[in-house]
Amino acid sequence: MRATGEFLARLERSRCCAAIVSDEQLDLALASRTPIVFVLRGNGLALGPCIRRIHDAGKLAAVHLDLVNGVRADPRGVEWLAQLGADAIISSHGRLMPVIRNEGAVAILRLLLSRRTHLDTAFTAVSRAGPDIIEVLPGVILPSLATIMPDFGVPLLAGGFVRTEADAEDVLAAGAAGITTSAPNLWGMYAA
Repeated sequence: MRATGEFLARLERSRCCAAIVSDEQLDLALASRTPIVFVLRGNGLALGPCIRRIHDAGKLAAVHLDLVNGVRADPRGVEWLAQLGADAIISSHGRLMPVIRNEGAVAILRLLLSRRTHLDTAFTAVSRAGPDIIEVLPGVILPSLATIMPDFGVPLLAGGFVRTEADAEDVLAAGAAGITTSAPNLWGMYAA
């Protein structure tokens, strides 16, 4: 729970986080005011140095287990990422949420809500998985779902297609605790 508390405290200080897929984006994210860097793609063998650079910059590292090359979305993959120092681990596999927490990392369940039926089954999936945080994709649709979205009982992140300040403000007004975005103009936005 301490890891989740620290993660949420950082998120509260700056609600827009960097979502990166390349070394060039990593350099930009490290120079930004964002407190958390979400590593969404990359070479699994290069994650150790990447996470060290993020930590050396005073930021937290969240790694997407399902999308990094060379890492399996299974308990050993979770253990490996935790040993590398990932502060949070993102996955769409609900069964891995308890494993992630047991390794001492923040468990972020990524939900792709591209159809109404996904929303209908999301509550059951979240209840079973017990994540610390949920990331909703595409995040830009969160304002239109606000009136029909169930209360998951955990903080929500919005990721995907949040590109402008207006998008960010709409998503935060709809209840998101934070935003993950690849738009550098938003990184560190709302930083205290």
